[in-house]
Amino acid sequence: EKEAISNVHGVRAEFTREGARRAATAIAVSNRTNSMNATVVEANNNRNNTDIYFIGKILWAKGLDKLLELEDFYRKIVGEYFPIDIFGSGPEKKEIMRAFHGRKLHFKEKADGNENSLSTIISAAMEVLNDPEFGSESGDLFEELTDEIELNGVKDDAHFFHKEEPLTAKDKLGSLLRVLSLRTESLEIDLPKSLHEWRKQPVPSRFPGRVDHALLKDQFKIFVNPSVTEVLCTTTAEALAMGKFAIIPDHPSNRFFMKFPNCLVYQNKWEFVANLRWAQSHEPEPLTPELLHEFTWEAATERFINAAAITNEEAKERARLGKTKLDERIAWFHNELGKGVKGDRLRKVLGGGPISDQVKYVKSKIEGQEPGFDECEDDIDNIFRNLGYSSITQSIRSSFEKGILLPNSLAAWI
Repeated sequence: EKEAISNVHGVRAEFTREGARRAATAIAVSNRTNSMNATVVEANNNRNNTDIYFIGKILWAKGLDKLLELEDFYRKIVGEYFPIDIFGSGPEKKEIMRAFHGRKLHFKEKADGNENSLSTIISAAMEVLNDPEFGSESGDLFEELTDEIELNGVKDDAHFFHKEEPLTAKDKLGSLLRVLSLRTESLEIDLPKSLHEWRKQPVPSRFPGRVDHALLKDQFKIFVNPSVTEVLCTTTAEALAMGKFAIIPDHPSNRFFMKFPNCLVYQNKWEFVANLRWAQSHEPEPLTPELLHEFTWEAATERFINAAAITNEEAKERARLGKTKLDERIAWFHNELGKGVKGDRLRKVLGGGPISDQVKYVKSKIEGQEPGFDECEDDIDNIFRNLGYSSITQSIRSSFEKGILLPNSLAAWI
């Protein structure tokens, strides 16, 4: 059987439109000034202070551990970390943020935002308890501590302070500390998830959350993606289509991108630092219409057709092995399924959604009417029942050899 590896994926038109806009702007400014300096000034005025970003699922598997290693190596060479904005969400976002910022910064920010936390109250109470001049003048602190205990669900001991019996201040605070200690024993200990959390100096990074990549078209110029777990990374294609630099590792999943001038590939950490420094001091090269076309779905379809095509020699070999007739049956079966109204119905059954009505769309275009996609779907049971009595079903029966077990869902109507 024939096997071929090809990128059959495209990006949305708004990404290629941004790439075309950037290319036109850069060429116009270059022609007017005969220099790229004006382009650099104009581009820097339209961006924020952080030129580098990453967008994707916030998981260690997406290369964020490698990104931290690159940050550390960059600091060894240059003397400081490079700032980066990391867009996205994921179940490991909290621990990854701590790995970038360090536990000290993380806890400091947490404490600053929660001055009345339980641990803060305990610390204040211990200071008062150990004060030799501690006396009845600390009534305000008692009220604050009592409110904290009531808020945390420990009411019985809180009522202890409202009894009419005269109690010394030290007795009151001692009982309160006992309750607080019991309360804190059940708190979950937040253990470090990686050694990166113990960094002394935080990496200058922000985690703004999820965002549509197209909204970042004029805010950044350098996309860094150290991931090697992708089959083909869509965000890398989108960044390159917008005319940005993409700094990615030399990996089979990135081979398609290496033909683009703004794709900066590295094989080791030294090359990463060199690529990043070069991208920071230069502007991306304007994309030609031919290169922009490579990112479209039309080009992806062309690559798919080319990958699926067979040579005359391959066709003769399949005929010699008796596979030609089966190929013809499969091709006929595929074409019949997509024809007419029944093709639209089948696409709906298979979850095509609003794009299922392809035949209806073509007819409306020919008739000059605006296509509509809000009609109710046909009854799925009736569709399968009609298919069961069609000539297509007869062709399927004759195409399979004896002894082949069909899926229950297929055998039910064949």
